[in-house]
Amino acid sequence: MSNKKRIIFIINPISGTQKKDDFPELIDQMLDHSKFDIELRFTEYRGHAAEIARQSAADGIDVVVAVGGDGTVNEVARSLVHTNTALGIIPCGSGNGLARHLCIPIDVRGSLQLINNCAIESFDYGVIKLP
Repeated sequence: MSNKKRIIFIINPISGTQKKDDFPELIDQMLDHSKFDIELRFTEYRGHAAEIARQSAADGIDVVVAVGGDGTVNEVARSLVHTNTALGIIPCGSGNGLARHLCIPIDVRGSLQLINNCAIESFDYGVIKLP
């Protein structure tokens, strides 16, 4: 039985300003294959990241990585609340507010290296409802 973690990258191809065509190759090169079994999925429409994340958690995937901006991260994160699936972030949006707040490197290589460390931390979340 493998001790590898199952990890899925949910890539939003239209977030931010940079193209994501080279991401599969970069992920393959940089991620530690002795630690992870890797799957990549590209979103195809609004809400698709949430669907993929929900199904991944239901399937027992260990880590779901949102590759995109704050909208993509929000879709993925809210789908993983109250599951045992960890959230990873590769910030590729125009603002990357949550990633900056969490001190996640804004460059792709730096954020992939952070994922290789696989140091999973818990944190609370909140919901603000406006009238």
